[in-house]
Amino acid sequence: MENQPIYKDNNFTITRELFVSGNARFAIQHLCSIRLVKSRRQIPYALLVLELTLIATGLILDFRFHEYVSLLGGAGLIANILVYILVKPVHKLTLVFSSGEKEIIGVTDYMYLEGLANAFSRSITETRHKNLMVG
Repeated sequence: MENQPIYKDNNFTITRELFVSGNARFAIQHLCSIRLVKSRRQIPYALLVLELTLIATGLILDFRFHEYVSLLGGAGLIANILVYILVKPVHKLTLVFSSGEKEIIGVTDYMYLEGLANAFSRSITETRHKNLMVG
């Protein structure tokens, strides 16, 4: 009963006593805190200004190869829009142990990390409760 998993998936196992990640094992009693950070998509404003400047320069000024300057700015703008749409932000779960060691888990699925954080909280609570009952 002591080592029944509170949480288990292909990557992690959390029991009242242990956190198992691959070949690494961490004692839950040494886990001090957890921090869950939800990331947001970032807009690269500097690149956006540069691309719009290239487009405007190529359209307004008449110099040699001005069409290519506009096309370069437009291609960059389209690439930035695609990156913004297709690349998901990476959310992070940081584990701080009493030894000062930090284990950082980063994934794009925030709900997955939230479930993992809840399992860690439950494990910490049960471990501390057990230690109070024994001690």
